[in-house]
Amino acid sequence: DLEFPFHYLAIIIMALFGGMALIYPNWRSRKIILSVAGGFLGWVVGFVGTIVFSYYLTLIGGYFLSIIIPDFLIDNGFIALEPNTGIAIYWFLFLFVGVIIGLFYALFLKVKIWSLVWRGGIGLGLASLISPVIGNLIGNLFNSLLVSYLITFCLIGMIFGKFLAWGVYKNYEGKDI
Repeated sequence: DLEFPFHYLAIIIMALFGGMALIYPNWRSRKIILSVAGGFLGWVVGFVGTIVFSYYLTLIGGYFLSIIIPDFLIDNGFIALEPNTGIAIYWFLFLFVGVIIGLFYALFLKVKIWSLVWRGGIGLGLASLISPVIGNLIGNLFNSLLVSYLITFCLIGMIFGKFLAWGVYKNYEGKDI
Protein backbone atom coordinates (compact mmCIF):
# COMPACT_ATOMS: atom_id res chain seq x y z
CA ASP A 1 0.00 0.00 0.00
CA LEU A 2 1.73 3.13 -1.25
CA GLU A 3 0.44 6.46 0.01
CA PHE A 4 1.40 9.83 -1.42
CA PRO A 5 3.14 11.90 1.24
CA PHE A 6 1.12 15.13 1.11
CA HIS A 7 3.47 16.86 3.52
CA TYR A 8 6.19 16.71 0.85
CA LEU A 9 3.88 18.43 -1.59
CA ALA A 10 3.12 21.01 1.10
CA ILE A 11 6.85 21.68 1.53
CA ILE A 12 7.25 22.28 -2.19
CA ILE A 13 4.20 24.58 -2.32
CA MET A 14 5.25 26.55 0.79
CA ALA A 15 8.77 26.98 -0.53
CA LEU A 16 7.53 28.08 -3.95
CA PHE A 17 4.96 30.61 -2.82
CA GLY A 18 6.84 31.65 0.31
CA GLY A 19 10.04 32.25 -1.61
CA MET A 20 8.25 34.26 -4.27
CA ALA A 21 6.40 36.31 -1.66
CA LEU A 22 9.56 37.22 0.25
CA ILE A 23 11.03 39.02 -2.75
CA TYR A 24 7.72 40.27 -4.18
CA PRO A 25 8.62 43.97 -4.62
CA ASN A 26 11.35 43.15 -7.11
CA TRP A 27 10.65 40.28 -9.48
CA ARG A 28 14.16 39.53 -10.72
CA SER A 29 14.29 35.92 -11.85
CA ARG A 30 17.61 35.24 -10.09
CA LYS A 31 16.23 36.46 -6.74
CA ILE A 32 13.07 34.39 -7.21
CA ILE A 33 15.09 31.26 -7.90
CA LEU A 34 17.39 31.90 -4.92
CA SER A 35 14.51 32.57 -2.59
CA VAL A 36 12.51 29.52 -3.68
CA ALA A 37 15.62 27.31 -3.48
CA GLY A 38 16.47 28.64 -0.03
CA GLY A 39 12.94 28.00 1.18
CA PHE A 40 12.79 24.51 -0.29
CA LEU A 41 16.13 23.47 1.17
CA GLY A 42 15.27 25.09 4.47
CA TRP A 43 11.97 23.18 4.79
CA VAL A 44 13.53 19.87 3.77
CA VAL A 45 16.65 20.21 5.94
CA GLY A 46 14.56 21.61 8.80
CA PHE A 47 12.14 18.71 8.93
CA VAL A 48 14.64 15.98 8.06
CA GLY A 49 17.23 17.43 10.44
CA THR A 50 14.86 17.54 13.38
CA ILE A 51 13.67 13.95 12.92
CA VAL A 52 16.62 12.79 15.01
CA PHE A 53 15.57 14.98 17.93
CA SER A 54 11.80 14.95 17.36
CA TYR A 55 11.04 12.70 20.32
CA TYR A 56 12.96 14.86 22.77
CA LEU A 57 11.76 18.16 21.31
CA THR A 58 8.17 16.93 21.49
CA LEU A 59 8.60 15.84 25.11
CA ILE A 60 10.12 19.18 26.11
CA GLY A 61 7.52 21.13 24.14
CA GLY A 62 4.68 19.04 25.56
CA TYR A 63 5.92 19.59 29.10
CA PHE A 64 6.05 23.37 28.70
CA LEU A 65 2.74 23.30 26.85
CA SER A 66 1.08 21.52 29.77
CA ILE A 67 2.31 24.30 32.05
CA ILE A 68 1.34 27.35 29.95
CA ILE A 69 -1.84 26.25 28.13
CA PRO A 70 -5.12 26.44 30.10
CA ASP A 71 -6.68 23.03 30.76
CA PHE A 72 -9.97 23.88 29.04
CA LEU A 73 -8.15 24.24 25.69
CA ILE A 74 -6.58 20.80 26.12
CA ASP A 75 -9.71 19.12 27.51
CA ASN A 76 -11.96 20.44 24.74
CA GLY A 77 -9.52 19.51 21.98
CA PHE A 78 -8.79 23.03 20.77
CA ILE A 79 -5.03 22.53 20.42
CA ALA A 80 -5.35 19.33 18.36
CA LEU A 81 -7.08 18.90 15.03
CA GLU A 82 -9.32 15.87 14.54
CA PRO A 83 -8.51 13.00 14.27
CA ASN A 84 -5.83 13.57 16.88
CA THR A 85 -3.41 15.72 14.86
CA GLY A 86 -1.59 17.53 17.63
CA ILE A 87 0.09 20.46 15.92
CA ALA A 88 0.51 22.51 19.07
CA ILE A 89 2.33 19.68 20.85
CA TYR A 90 5.10 20.05 18.27
CA TRP A 91 5.60 23.78 18.83
CA PHE A 92 9.15 23.31 20.11
CA LEU A 93 10.01 21.17 17.09
CA PHE A 94 8.50 23.82 14.81
CA LEU A 95 10.61 26.45 16.57
CA PHE A 96 13.79 24.61 15.55
CA VAL A 97 12.49 24.00 12.02
CA GLY A 98 11.74 27.73 11.74
CA VAL A 99 15.29 28.55 12.83
CA ILE A 100 16.70 26.31 10.10
CA ILE A 101 14.36 27.70 7.44
CA GLY A 102 15.27 31.25 8.48
CA LEU A 103 18.95 30.35 8.22
CA PHE A 104 18.54 29.06 4.66
CA TYR A 105 16.54 32.08 3.57
CA ALA A 106 19.19 34.37 5.08
CA LEU A 107 22.03 32.55 3.32
CA PHE A 108 20.30 32.45 -0.06
CA LEU A 109 19.01 36.04 0.07
CA LYS A 110 22.28 37.35 1.55
CA VAL A 111 20.73 39.14 4.50
CA LYS A 112 21.72 39.24 8.15
CA ILE A 113 21.51 35.71 9.47
CA TRP A 114 20.38 36.44 13.03
CA SER A 115 17.58 38.63 11.73
CA LEU A 116 15.86 35.72 9.98
CA VAL A 117 16.95 32.94 12.33
CA TRP A 118 15.19 34.24 15.43
CA ARG A 119 12.18 35.52 13.50
CA GLY A 120 11.81 32.19 11.69
CA GLY A 121 11.95 30.20 14.92
CA ILE A 122 9.61 32.42 16.90
CA GLY A 123 7.23 32.79 13.94
CA LEU A 124 6.79 29.08 13.21
CA GLY A 125 6.73 28.10 16.89
CA LEU A 126 4.15 30.75 17.76
CA ALA A 127 2.08 29.92 14.68
CA SER A 128 1.87 26.26 15.68
CA LEU A 129 0.48 27.29 19.08
CA ILE A 130 -2.06 29.89 17.97
CA SER A 131 -3.32 28.48 14.67
CA PRO A 132 -4.94 25.22 15.86
CA VAL A 133 -6.97 27.07 18.48
CA ILE A 134 -8.30 29.62 15.97
CA GLY A 135 -8.76 26.94 13.29
CA ASN A 136 -10.78 24.75 15.65
CA LEU A 137 -12.93 27.63 16.85
CA ILE A 138 -13.84 28.67 13.31
CA GLY A 139 -14.14 25.06 12.09
CA ASN A 140 -16.49 24.22 14.97
CA LEU A 141 -18.63 27.23 14.08
CA PHE A 142 -19.18 25.72 10.64
CA ASN A 143 -19.08 22.13 11.94
CA SER A 144 -16.40 21.38 9.36
CA LEU A 145 -13.11 19.56 9.78
CA LEU A 146 -11.99 20.87 6.39
CA VAL A 147 -12.46 24.48 7.53
CA SER A 148 -10.50 23.72 10.71
CA TYR A 149 -7.57 22.37 8.70
CA LEU A 150 -7.64 25.13 6.08
CA ILE A 151 -7.77 27.91 8.67
CA THR A 152 -5.06 26.28 10.79
CA PHE A 153 -2.57 25.76 7.99
CA CYS A 154 -3.30 29.10 6.33
CA LEU A 155 -2.66 30.84 9.64
CA ILE A 156 0.57 28.91 10.19
CA GLY A 157 1.78 30.02 6.77
CA MET A 158 0.68 33.62 7.22
CA ILE A 159 2.15 34.06 10.71
CA PHE A 160 5.42 32.40 9.75
CA GLY A 161 5.59 34.38 6.50
CA LYS A 162 4.90 37.64 8.31
CA PHE A 163 7.80 37.02 10.71
CA LEU A 164 10.18 36.12 7.85
CA ALA A 165 9.06 39.10 5.76
CA TRP A 166 9.68 41.33 8.77
CA GLY A 167 13.28 40.09 8.85
CA VAL A 168 13.87 40.33 5.10
CA TYR A 169 12.47 43.83 4.72
CA LYS A 170 14.32 45.11 7.79
CA ASN A 171 17.49 44.27 5.85
CA TYR A 172 16.34 45.96 2.66
CA GLU A 173 14.94 49.23 4.03
CA GLY A 174 15.75 51.92 1.51
CA LYS A 175 17.76 49.53 -0.71
CA ASP A 176 16.97 47.94 -4.04
CA ILE A 177 16.30 44.23 -3.65
